[in-house]
Amino acid sequence: MWSTTDYRFDGEYFSMPPRNVLPKPYTDPHPPLWIAAGNPSTFEKAARMGVGVLCFAMGSPDMLKGLVEIYKNTIDQAEPVGEYVNNNVMITSQMLCLNDGQKAREISCDMNGSYQNSLVFHYLDTFPKPPGIPEWPEEIPDPTLDQIDKGFASGASIVGTPDDCAEALQKWEDVGVDQLIMGPSGSVFPHELLARTVKLFGDEVIPRFDKDPEHSTSRYRREAAERLGVK
Repeated sequence: MWSTTDYRFDGEYFSMPPRNVLPKPYTDPHPPLWIAAGNPSTFEKAARMGVGVLCFAMGSPDMLKGLVEIYKNTIDQAEPVGEYVNNNVMITSQMLCLNDGQKAREISCDMNGSYQNSLVFHYLDTFPKPPGIPEWPEEIPDPTLDQIDKGFASGASIVGTPDDCAEALQKWEDVGVDQLIMGPSGSVFPHELLARTVKLFGDEVIPRFDKDPEHSTSRYRREAAERLGVK
């Protein structure tokens, strides 16, 4: 649909007559392709298709280690559906970074994110559920301070000082995760707190990990453009 002006499809579940699907991607080659995944079979399928994986972090790095390994062990066999292999595993998580680590952990116990997290498991009913997740409409309770501390020990809680957050991020890097999307996602946090934690994280944590002057996805696209003879 993105690469031709006369696309058609005849399949078991739907058919589409010849059409020019608009708008087309602006860049050439087209942007990197991704798929949302939470099950082993989808991680393997994504790798075989040569597309990146987006996954919620509903647990510790060790809980997702096996899924990352499936992807990384299969990506070399990719037959890309796009114009290049987007070898990326991206995890979506939460973080709260303050100079006062204890204060950050206390705030995280009252982020009011239980409703959002409960809906994830309610509507994504094929998503693997960690132990203890209640059935909808019962909501997942906000974490206790003890749970935050245990989560930090496993790498599941990216909460605390810049050093604490960097220690947690290292656990994700160690299991092979390429990228993390994260932020202070509590729905009751004041703007001042959000601005402060994002700036502190950007100033003191990101530089410890972001040392490649060229992002991996940018490199994949550049190399594909050189191969295809386009700018």
